[in-house]
Amino acid sequence: MEKRGQVSIFIIIGFVFIITISLFFLIRNTNLKFGFAGSPDTRPIEHYIELCIKSSASDAIYLAGMQGGYTTTPNIYFESGYARTAYWYNQGEDTSPNVEEIEQELSSYINNVLPDCIESLRIFEDMGYEFEFGNLNTEATIYENKVDFNIQYPIKIKKGESISEIKDFQQSFDVRLGHIINIAKEIVEMEINDPDWIDMTYMTEQDIDFKIYPYDENIIIYSLVDTDSKISNNLDFVFLFANRFNESGQALNKNE
Repeated sequence: MEKRGQVSIFIIIGFVFIITISLFFLIRNTNLKFGFAGSPDTRPIEHYIELCIKSSASDAIYLAGMQGGYTTTPNIYFESGYARTAYWYNQGEDTSPNVEEIEQELSSYINNVLPDCIESLRIFEDMGYEFEFGNLNTEATIYENKVDFNIQYPIKIKKGESISEIKDFQQSFDVRLGHIINIAKEIVEMEINDPDWIDMTYMTEQDIDFKIYPYDENIIIYSLVDTDSKISNNLDFVFLFANRFNESGQALNKNE
């Protein structure tokens, strides 16, 4: 996870740098004026926060896809060169996370990384702004065809005698995560019922692209690629999970 963690940190740092520079030139080149008829104009600040939220949330979804629903290190996992992918089936047992656990993983990721991005609001302090930050709370909700993030993050904005507060933010992604989880769960259920067989017919009947990577006689990596689900940079969403069978080499037989 160290490599993936480092990648996430560099993504956040690069994003913050780009947004900070963009805001600087936006403010300078447009001679942006802030209204103070009772409260400061918070629109540029809200826009910056929304960009931070979108970046953090897309990274959370990507990481959860690579790690079988987890943004933290799974309890049991297959380690590759770029991710620690959770075992959803482990020697006859269903070890997959439920939807609520995956939602909590997504929410916790936002709570951990978003403050680092929003910290760069300090660029506005040179313009006379002061900030007070409240407690951050994220609620991720997985639907069949989308993932929603509802974020409460009270931020009090002061400039001179004027005070304003923003606190509620929403972000939605057209990622069919609920649909993909249901398919993966069905695969695990079939392998529990018949661990000596992989039902390729079921997989070909689904509306996503399946790939199966046998690591050895006992471990299989499933890759579910959904061309109808896009995250950052218009990338197709990929969901991985690993299944580990008994030493007898179960589930290496397939019905073509």
